[in-house]
Amino acid sequence: MKTKQRLSNGSSLAEETLGLYSAMQDLNRATMKYIAGMMKVGMNLRDIKTLCENYLLENGADSFWYWDIGAFIFSEDETVK
Repeated sequence: MKTKQRLSNGSSLAEETLGLYSAMQDLNRATMKYIAGMMKVGMNLRDIKTLCENYLLENGADSFWYWDIGAFIFSEDETVK
């Protein structure tokens, strides 16, 4: 019989993990709203990437899991990572 691992506050590890995923998704949505208001005609894609990554770091992210890349900017043949 498998038992759920319980954390000190009584919640299960799965519940804690789900909470962290949900918080990160909320931060990602907030970042999209933020950058939508910050982008201006003529901005460089690397500047947009930097703005996104800085916003994420300033609002709770402490690292980026994929090769330390926090944002991918897709724009036809000028895609930036």
